[in-house]
Order: sequence, then C-alpha cells, then structure tokens
Amino acid sequence: MVKSKIKDPQLILKRQRQICQGALKVFRSKGYHATSIREISKACHISLGSLYDYIEKKEDILFLVHKEILDQIYDCLNENINKFNDPVEQLTNTLKALFYLSCRLKEEILFVYTESKSLEKKYLYEVLGKEAEFVNELETLIKKGVKTGQFICPNPEVFSNIVAFIWSIIPLRGWNLVPKNSEEEIIEILTSLVLKGLDVK
Repeated sequence: MVKSKIKDPQLILKRQRQICQGALKVFRSKGYHATSIREISKACHISLGSLYDYIEKKEDILFLVHKEILDQIYDCLNENINKFNDPVEQLTNTLKALFYLSCRLKEEILFVYTESKSLEKKYLYEVLGKEAEFVNELETLIKKGVKTGQFICPNPEVFSNIVAFIWSIIPLRGWNLVPKNSEEEIIEILTSLVLKGLDVK
C-alpha cells in the first residue's frame, strides 16, 4: 500500500483517484519517465505540498495508476459474474463487459503494459497478485461450467490465462484491427472464439 499522511480513508481514496486521473493525462502525452511530479501536481489540480500528503514519490503514483485500472477490471468481472447463475450466461456477459471495458480503457491498459517494468519490486508483486486473482476468478467460472457439463475444458488454468490475454487484444492490437472492423464486431468475434473453445453449443 502507498503510505499517506492523511488518516481519513475516504479522502485518501478520493485524492489518490484524482492524482491517477491527472497523472495519466501527462503520462500518455510525455511518458512516465519524462513526467515530473510538478507536472502531475498541475494536471490533477493538487498543490505540490498537498500531493506529498498522499504519496511519497513518483513510483507511488505509477503503482496507483496500475491499481486503479486493475480495480476497474476486477469490479467489472465480479459485477457481471454476480448478475447471473448459469455459467454460460455468466461467461458470455462477463466477456462482453470486459471487452467493452478494454475498449474504453485501451490507452490506459496499453500504458500499464508498457510501464509495468518501471514498478518497484514490491508494487510489481502486488500488481501481479491482483492479475492472478483476475485469472483465478475466470478459472473458477470455467470450472463451474465444466462441472455442470456446459463447458468442455481439459485445463481450465491454461484456458483462463488465454482468455485473460485475449481480453487485452484491442488495446494491444487495436491499431491494426479497429480501422478495418468496428469494436462491436471484434467483441462478437472474440466472445464467440472463447465460447467455441469451450465447446459451448
């Protein structure tokens, strides 16, 4: 966790999100390494002195950006899984929601992929742990469908990692795909691909 001088958890969350939003604007235009704390302070409309009440260094902000994006992904996953009881409906709706989220956050996700190498080791472990939770949730859902006889999947662990990778195809390959296909078309193809891979009729 990022250390803060402030004691109010709600205020910390609010300000750290504000810092993330401002930092991302500058990171996307200048890159992480070329961005100064002063520029982040200006972009998020928090004075330099107040900024240091919520973070200690620029590396903290990079972690907060990663965490903010991963939290949105994880929240989307759980929200859609909890809407349905049937594994096929759960997976279909969850995939589509995640793919739409990847379209909305494609610049942020691309940034995360590019700059993960710049995270401090302790933060990298935390980010990888959160990603592992995401994959585990997908694996649990696939295993549920296998148990009910709706999915055929000899290795849910490997398949869930493949799904997690496919999820990021629009941010990573959108430059080549989106000019020729709409995002909706790509989402339908990707969802169908996963369902066919599980032999869903």
